[in-house]
Amino acid sequence: MQRVLIYVIPVLFLFTTQLAVAKTLYTWTDQDGVVHITASKPPAGTEPTDKITYTVKPKNETPKIDRHRETQRKALLLENDARKKAQRARREADEAKKTMEAAIEEANRMKAETDEYIRQWGIQARHRKSIKAKIDRKKDTTNQAVAESEHLIKIATEAEAKAQAAEKEHNDLQQLSSESKAYTRTLEAEKKETALQSE
Repeated sequence: MQRVLIYVIPVLFLFTTQLAVAKTLYTWTDQDGVVHITASKPPAGTEPTDKITYTVKPKNETPKIDRHRETQRKALLLENDARKKAQRARREADEAKKTMEAAIEEANRMKAETDEYIRQWGIQARHRKSIKAKIDRKKDTTNQAVAESEHLIKIATEAEAKAQAAEKEHNDLQQLSSESKAYTRTLEAEKKETALQSE
């Protein structure tokens, strides 16, 4: 079953100018089947499954401050979810890196041990089947360790890429949330100014 993780970016986040501005949201699916909705284009080599272009309304058409506060609250929830996702991905990447490093160290140790054994007993292996069999076993074990370390390198690389992507998504949502807060402060200031003028 396809896992779906969607970050919806409210249009109101992008109210940073009094002029109408065209914005685009991209829907795309990564290699793990996770669906993303972002304001930035999908990674190279990934085609968007949907693209929505909309226009941010001018300032005089923006909603009331109470409605925007609700939007800001939702923005904060999305940002918190993105932060948790990024933190979890970073932990997984760090763990994968530690496992990879340990596997590489063990593979190098086994290879050095096998090379030393061959150096000491390689000549006698021509005449003694038991030594030849032991050398063959050591080679097989070393090759398995090297293959495992290479597999773990791939896993660690993929985990790091996922962590970086999750961190970027969090940074994007954090920026949008910050813009939403700034816009709320602007609305509050205008509300106070209007109240003073009406007195």
